Amino acid sequence: MQSKSSEQFASSVWKGVVQASPIMMGIAPIGIAFGVLAQQAGLGLWPTLGLSIFVFAGASQFMAVSMMQNGLEPGAIIGATFIVNFRHVLMAASVAPCLKSWKTWQRVLFGGMMTDETFLLNSLNFAQGSVNVVSAVSLNFSFYITWIISGMAGYNLGALIVNPEVWGLDFALPAMFVGLLISACKNKAGIAAAIAGGIISMGLHLFSVENWAAFFGAFGGATVGVMFYMKEDADS
Repeated sequence: MQSKSSEQFASSVWKGVVQASPIMMGIAPIGIAFGVLAQQAGLGLWPTLGLSIFVFAGASQFMAVSMMQNGLEPGAIIGATFIVNFRHVLMAASVAPCLKSWKTWQRVLFGGMMTDETFLLNSLNFAQGSVNVVSAVSLNFSFYITWIISGMAGYNLGALIVNPEVWGLDFALPAMFVGLLISACKNKAGIAAAIAGGIISMGLHLFSVENWAAFFGAFGGATVGVMFYMKEDADS
């Protein structure tokens, strides 16, 4: 009986790893780019590792490093990071009904390692009736550990790369945000949020309020997007 239980556990773990493998290969180069840029920005090894372990959000980590490098105030960095990551609250609320049978510590462990990519894969599994705790956490953890290792590899490579612009690594941050922006502009709410956020950020830059441009741009854009979404929902 114990042997059968161990085999089921191993099978569930492996299922999660296999499902995560495509996104693991996709995230590794971005993790390396983050590590290189963090090293080039002057962050120490432990702060860089801490960002990957405790923040674990690619877009926010790139943004935080860029803002630190430009000497922005800690409040602006924390506020902008919070807003960018607030979507995780909505994702957690979306899958919460599927996790009612899980223990509290299992839900906390699962939620702490959830990203956009793992949310999508796990949501597909949940929709098909598969709510295996081990497989879901294994999927998340595989992605999580890949991000940490690739970030550390990039940090060590950063000391060897004198000019990251030659490799195009300086474009990793804007490229990531352009990709996120395009993926978000699938409806009127997304387009309105992007335009509003851009106008607010650019306006604050013109009035020399660069330190809070990202924070208020993200907050204003998100607010406008929610208003459009609620209007569309009411009209439908």
